Amino acid sequence: MVFNFMQREEFEQHFTDYRKYLRDEIHRFIDSVAVYRQIQERKLDRLGEINLAPAFFRVVEDALFTKIILWADKLFDEKGHRGFFNFLTFVEHNRKWLAVVELKRRRSYPDGHWMLEDRVPITFESIQADRALIRELNALKSFRIRRDKYHGHFDKDYFFDRNRLEADAPLEWIDLQEAGQVMDRILNNYSVELDGTSYCWDTLNIDDLDVLLHHVTLYTVD
Repeated sequence: MVFNFMQREEFEQHFTDYRKYLRDEIHRFIDSVAVYRQIQERKLDRLGEINLAPAFFRVVEDALFTKIILWADKLFDEKGHRGFFNFLTFVEHNRKWLAVVELKRRRSYPDGHWMLEDRVPITFESIQADRALIRELNALKSFRIRRDKYHGHFDKDYFFDRNRLEADAPLEWIDLQEAGQVMDRILNNYSVELDGTSYCWDTLNIDDLDVLLHHVTLYTVD
């Protein structure tokens, strides 16, 4: 989509829509990471209960991990038609509508309101800094390799050598956490500039697995 020369109303509507759908996709990534990690941790301290349905949990683990890889790659794909690089291009071409005076108008803030104090204007340089933030993610290369060479398509070398895949595209918990933090920072920073709105990314019903395993324990003990 060409973002140049949007009128104010067109920009505000498109930003609101883009924010809504990016927020949904960020939740899909962060929620999947949280549940995937919880299953991994329960294998350490509730293995007996997990092994009552090992095939089910294996399928869920594999599905979640594939989803994590695909969603991270889609959201951070520099050549993608959607995702964060596309969102930043949209902001870059229409940043005049994210000026402090526009925030004041949208929210009807009075002069001297605390939300208007010491705000740093959005510039081409600050947007470039956000692009660099994505490019510098340690896991970016691993997401791309895993998506292109295994989860999206089977590369013959990685298909027959899974150890090579782990060596060439390592992923640690900290990598997944940092990816989620970058998504959070970019979307919330520009969302606040639009209308003061920011979002949290708490995973809903994150305790469901613990509740389920607790009841399994009670059932098996009885």
